Amino acid sequence: MRVLGVLAGMAFAATAAAADLNVALQTDATSMDPHVAPTFTTSALHQHVFDTLVAADPKLNMVPDLAARWRIVSDTAWEFDLREDVRFSDGKPFTAEDVAFSFARVNAVRHGAGTYAPYARPVTKVEVLGPYRVRLETATPYPMLLQDIGRIRIVSSTAAVDAGTPDFNAGRAAIGTGPYRLVRWTPGERLELTRNPNYWGTAPAWENVTFRPIANDAARLAALLSGTVDLIDKVPMNDVARLRGDARVQLFVHDGNRTMFLVPDTARETTPFAFDKEGRPLERNPLRDLRVRQALALAINRAALTERAMDGLATPANQAAPEGMFGWSDRIPAAAFDPARARALLTEAGYPNGFRLTLHCSNGRYVNDRTTCLQVAQMLTRIGVEAQAEAEPQSVFMTRMTAFNASLLLNGWGSYGDNLIVLRQALHSVDASRGYGGFNRGRYANPEVDRLIEEAAQTIQPDRRAALQAEAMERAMADLGVIPLYTAAWIWATRRGFTFTPGFDEGTLAMRAVPAR
Repeated sequence: MRVLGVLAGMAFAATAAAADLNVALQTDATSMDPHVAPTFTTSALHQHVFDTLVAADPKLNMVPDLAARWRIVSDTAWEFDLREDVRFSDGKPFTAEDVAFSFARVNAVRHGAGTYAPYARPVTKVEVLGPYRVRLETATPYPMLLQDIGRIRIVSSTAAVDAGTPDFNAGRAAIGTGPYRLVRWTPGERLELTRNPNYWGTAPAWENVTFRPIANDAARLAALLSGTVDLIDKVPMNDVARLRGDARVQLFVHDGNRTMFLVPDTARETTPFAFDKEGRPLERNPLRDLRVRQALALAINRAALTERAMDGLATPANQAAPEGMFGWSDRIPAAAFDPARARALLTEAGYPNGFRLTLHCSNGRYVNDRTTCLQVAQMLTRIGVEAQAEAEPQSVFMTRMTAFNASLLLNGWGSYGDNLIVLRQALHSVDASRGYGGFNRGRYANPEVDRLIEEAAQTIQPDRRAALQAEAMERAMADLGVIPLYTAAWIWATRRGFTFTPGFDEGTLAMRAVPAR
C-alpha cells in the first residue's frame, strides 16, 4: 500500500493569513441535517459543526470525542463518561440528555437520500445514568458499536426539538458542539462556516471557512491555480504528472478505504434496464444467473481500467474491501480477465448473442466515476453485453439507488478499517428492523452469508470475528453479489502557503489544513 506522503511541489515559504480558508469540493452536501444522507462528503462537512461520542482519526482508529472514556460493562452494555466542559454553539451545556435525544432522532428521521438509522439500530436502549454518563445497550454482543456510533452526530435536544431537515438546512436547528458554526448553506453554491467560540477543543486555524462545490475537475483545479480557493479535493488524476512540477501547488496522496464495485440486480425476476438486441425488455433477469455475473466480471480488465480511468492511482480489487482492513481475506483469488471465457459463459446461460444493458453511475460523486462507467461499459460491450453508460448528477443517482431503480450500477463503499461494515450494510440481505442491508442496492441475498455476518457481528473475540468476516466475504464474492473493480487513492491539493493532512477517511476537513511554516 502507498504510504501517506507529498506527491509534488516545493516547500512553502509564504505564510497564509490565518483568517479565511476557501475550499472547493467535487460534490456538495446533500443536507445539513446530520442524521440524513450518509455520504462521505456530507458527513465530513457535518463534522465541522457536530461532534460524535467517539470519532475515527485519520488512520481510522476510534478515539474519544464527546465521550472522554468508555468501558464494556457486560456483553451487551457499554457505558460512556461524557466530557463535562462542553457547550453547544448557542452556549447551552451539553449533557447526556442530548445523547439520548440524538439517538432517538436518528431512528425517527426519514429522507429520500437515506439516513444513519442503520448505524443506530443495534442500540436497543439509551439509558441516562447521570448528567455526564450514558449506557448503550444492544440486543446481542456487538463488537462494531464504536465504529457505528462514530457515525451518529449529537445535536442539541433544545434547538432540534421538533426540528425537521429544512430547519437544519436553514441553520435554525444546526446547533452543534463542533469547531465551527453554520453561517449559511446555499445548496449548489456554498457552505459558510465560522469558528465556534464555545468549542471545547483546540481552536481551528481559520476564523471563517467557505466550501464551494465545483463538480467540473478542470474548473476546480483552475480555481486553485488562480488563488480563488486554497484547497481542493479529488484532484483530477490525469493532471497529477503535470502538477508534480508546478511550484504553485502541493499534492497530498493517501490510500483510500473505498472499494468501487458494480452492483447487479440479483433479486427481481425481471429487471428494468435489460433488453434483447432488438430493444425489447427481457422476460427474465439475466443478472440473477451466476454465469452472467461471472461473465461481466471476466470482461473487465482491471489493470487497464485503473490505468485508463484512474491514471494508475488505484489498486485492482478482488473483494468489496481493500487489503489491510480487518476481516480481509487472502484466500480470494485475484480477479481474472478472460473475455473468451466470458463469452462462453453467456452462451451457457442462454445468451449466445448477448443482450443490452444500462449501467447507471454518478457523475462527480467519486473520483473519475463517469470515466470508470464509460470504460466498464466498453469492456462489457466487447463480450456481447451492449452496455450503455448513464452518468447522472449525485442527487438523481442517489434517488435511483434508494428506489432500487437500476439493473446494474456503479457504487463504492468505505470500509472504515473493518470490512464488517460493508458486509453488514451492502452484502447482507435487507433487514431494516435489525439494521442489516441498509445499503444493499442490488438486493443480494444469501442465507449462509447472512449467518456468517450475523455471527461476526456478535463475536467479541477478534481472531474468530476476522475468520467469520473473511468467510462471509469469500462466499459473497463467489456469488458476485457485487463485482469489485478497484480501490482508488485520494488526492488533495493546496496552493502555496497551505498544507494538509490527508487520511484513510477521505475527509476534506478544514481542521486538517493549516498555514505552512
